[in-house]
Amino acid sequence: MKEKTKFRVLFTPLLIIFCGSPLIGQVNDSKSPINEMILHARQLRQLMWNDPHRPKYHLLPPEGFFNDANGALFWKGRYHMFYLARTPIPHHKDPASMRWVAVWDHLSSSDLIHWIHHPPAVIPALDGSMPQGIYSGGAVKNAPRPTLIYHVPGQGTCISIAQDDDLNLWEPLPQNPVIPLHSAEDEFIVFDPAGWYEDGKYYALIGNRNRRPGYEGDCTSLFISTDMVHWEYQGPFYQSDRQWTLEAEDAACPDFYPLGDSDKHMLLLHGHQPWRNITHYYIGEYRNERFYPEQHGRMSWLGGQLSGPESLIDDQGRNIFFGWLAESRLGGESLWGYDTEVVPGQNDQYAWASVVSLPRIMTYRKDGRLGLEPVPELKTLRLNGQHLRDVRIASGQETSLPGIEGDVKELFIEIDPMQAQEVGVKVRCSPDREEETYIVYNPSAKSLRIDFSKSTLSDQVAYRGFFTRTKPEEEDRWVQVAPLELPPDENLKLNIFLDKSVLEVFANGIQCITQRIYPSLAESQEILLFSDGSDASAIEVRAWDIEQVTPW
Repeated sequence: MKEKTKFRVLFTPLLIIFCGSPLIGQVNDSKSPINEMILHARQLRQLMWNDPHRPKYHLLPPEGFFNDANGALFWKGRYHMFYLARTPIPHHKDPASMRWVAVWDHLSSSDLIHWIHHPPAVIPALDGSMPQGIYSGGAVKNAPRPTLIYHVPGQGTCISIAQDDDLNLWEPLPQNPVIPLHSAEDEFIVFDPAGWYEDGKYYALIGNRNRRPGYEGDCTSLFISTDMVHWEYQGPFYQSDRQWTLEAEDAACPDFYPLGDSDKHMLLLHGHQPWRNITHYYIGEYRNERFYPEQHGRMSWLGGQLSGPESLIDDQGRNIFFGWLAESRLGGESLWGYDTEVVPGQNDQYAWASVVSLPRIMTYRKDGRLGLEPVPELKTLRLNGQHLRDVRIASGQETSLPGIEGDVKELFIEIDPMQAQEVGVKVRCSPDREEETYIVYNPSAKSLRIDFSKSTLSDQVAYRGFFTRTKPEEEDRWVQVAPLELPPDENLKLNIFLDKSVLEVFANGIQCITQRIYPSLAESQEILLFSDGSDASAIEVRAWDIEQVTPW
């Protein structure tokens, strides 16, 4: 059953407005402030409703722009998610003017599918001491009480503790910042933090780099405390290796936790260089308060948008991952500026921007690889199931799937590549193929790629991080390539989620590649199979429509 929106927090202020205000007598006045607000709210709703690229079952902000998912945690039967939203507040020097600052907005769910919105959890002080607002951080894993640790520009690492079980009330520590900004002499850098609690101690990973000689490249720094107020610096938490990462890469938005019931730990990271939107991770051993990476992997590649990774461990012991999917349309992120004036009509032209990826379960497999699967709760959204078996895919030709098309779908497709050089699926295809997006498996290259060079005819799409305006001549830049190595006797198994401008492709339980796409033609709805080099066979094709859960 879908959850009903909680009104408890908002009901009292609304009573004051309507019952204790002279506005109550103006509700029938078309020019009253209340009617003006209602009019603007309905216009905003209509603007978002009319956007053909707004997803229908992914987690979204109710309005406006957000970035990094933060502070995911499970508490008393509910999953909680926070993210960096923007809100206008009065300028401390000129209350008549407004400026945008970052705050931690808050949502929760009992099933990872249907989410309700709470009041903002962490907001900046209004005295001018936090002119840029609140930046990224995380929830302190396994803390006795839900606890958030986060970065405040100009101050350092701060902490807030929940005062109620609904997590609507958060109290900042009066000693904040508990880890002040670093100085030029410090080898650690105070930036995005993460934290956990074990054996009576609090642990915090601070910053995206460490300046100790020999620790060039991505590296975060370890601090330990017994009271969350007094923290002692321990040194670099791990040492990166150039066989895995470039020296230009960093370790922002760290997240560290045991990986399932294995003896391995996972360090999840966001990178800013050499291109934006990097999500990568290490798996290794954690001993004597230090991490020793044994393998490295990525969850986004050149051309992708998945970044700002976040995870939680629920009451079933599941490691559940979330990521931020940035908007790739020009004008879709006009609220990047924090200290800009609020100018009516010049904010985000789409009235919303950014998406949270589908929650995925991370496991440590017996073969030593990271397992990635969509949470099974997503199956409750399936409607109108269709099933095909033994579909021949002729080499060099497109193979249609009768009755299977659309842009809000889930697909499961098992393909025996046989001797084909490449096999795959085309989605969001227009009848004349002016628009189409390829999902391609190459057995010899051991790769899975999404080719979005023909995804749209629009010139208003820019994939930030490696080019900034319209489509360049170098077509390979419109391709995201992920590694995928399958045993010779294992078929390709794709679980594909289409949700308007979001495409998420899970492969054989060991890979997931995520892409934003923006077909401009309403008829770009076809779904086709293809094979090159020889015939192939689709052993099974399953398709479902997906129930809409996004408001409006």
